[in-house]
Amino acid sequence: MITRAFPYRGSLTDARRLDAHLWKEKDQRPELVEMRNLCVRQTIDGMQVMAALTAASRAEIAFWHVYVSPRKTLTADEAAKVVDLVVTELKAHDHPLIVFAHNDKPRAGGGANHLHLLIGHVSPITFRALDMRHHAPRLHKVMALAAYLIEGQAVPSRWQKSIVRALRADGYDHVADWLIDELGVAPVINAPRMTDSMRRSAQAAGFPLTGFQSELERLWKSPATESEIAWFLVRNGVALRRGNAASGIALYHEKLFVGSLHRILRQDASTVHQEAQRRIPRLLDADESIAPNAAPSRASPEHLKPSDAERRARLDLQKRIDAVEGELASLKTERLSLIYQPGHAGSRERKSRDEIATRIRRLARAESILERAISLLWQDAGWMARSELELMQAAEKIVTSAAEDIPPNRSEVEITQRGEAEQARAPGWSP
Repeated sequence: MITRAFPYRGSLTDARRLDAHLWKEKDQRPELVEMRNLCVRQTIDGMQVMAALTAASRAEIAFWHVYVSPRKTLTADEAAKVVDLVVTELKAHDHPLIVFAHNDKPRAGGGANHLHLLIGHVSPITFRALDMRHHAPRLHKVMALAAYLIEGQAVPSRWQKSIVRALRADGYDHVADWLIDELGVAPVINAPRMTDSMRRSAQAAGFPLTGFQSELERLWKSPATESEIAWFLVRNGVALRRGNAASGIALYHEKLFVGSLHRILRQDASTVHQEAQRRIPRLLDADESIAPNAAPSRASPEHLKPSDAERRARLDLQKRIDAVEGELASLKTERLSLIYQPGHAGSRERKSRDEIATRIRRLARAESILERAISLLWQDAGWMARSELELMQAAEKIVTSAAEDIPPNRSEVEITQRGEAEQARAPGWSP
């Protein structure tokens, strides 16, 4: 879970531009989640109220725009928990607040929704301004806590040391220990798959950058042939070119840079280059002829924009994966609670160390099954027509064959389906 914050100084032009972005319906479904400490009908009016409150103090900032990008699709309760954590950290309980959610977004390595928080800088009750000193590491600390509680997956931050100190000072020693165990004292931060300037340039050119990168990743992880990858690139008007580094593979839509292959795949550049030499040798050999005069012709808007049927199929796939990821996240958070807070974990009955260790092993194995199930869904759309039980059986078979030294005394799949299984447990899968 990642976040950033941007200050707005009350310009009506900037407020209108942000309001248009919040209500944009292209390739997403905007949702006004809630308002606090405001009584207005339209969000633009709420921004104007926040700007007017600066007259009551010497503040120059009208409000802060905080966006939160999770690694999994958040439920309503999880989104509310994240909002409360941010408000508590910034001590903004009596400040104006507008919360937006952008849902049904094409995936590019994260969840299918994200949050926008507009927090008034001046309180209409106390007329005091927010203390936003060191706001970036403070928000990163909140995201680390939210990741522990909701996702079970740590995100590297350049402020790792200060985050760990702050978590310990707030009484979250278990979260601090988890961060150090997962990331180390000084984590390595990989470059993002796309930058803000890339997003803005792609938006100005009308190129669906997020959808292209997510589809390319799915295609690469599937057993796609070289001709299928070549047709996908041609259909989107994208050409392969040599990157600045010897092992880099850059992708361009005419003169628009749309990403590096290894960053899109989140893998090492040399590893990706070696795999590309094996899988798409002719595309790589054609590099010099592709750039610039033999590049694919400008793709038509019909090719760049996915059809309604393709978008519905993509959203159906995301919803299926979201359901599996929801179970996966709950297993991860339970396992972390057993490891770092064994005295506070779940059941009222106190468990022995052996019972906790057995549960942790079973949870870890169930997580492997779910992760493999997600990989199967990404790699082959044919799994969308198969039942949940068949998907889990295939995933468990792969996990078992990859770790034959682990005796599968009882299937771990029932752990992954414990919520549904209590209502209608399939024969043969009960403990």
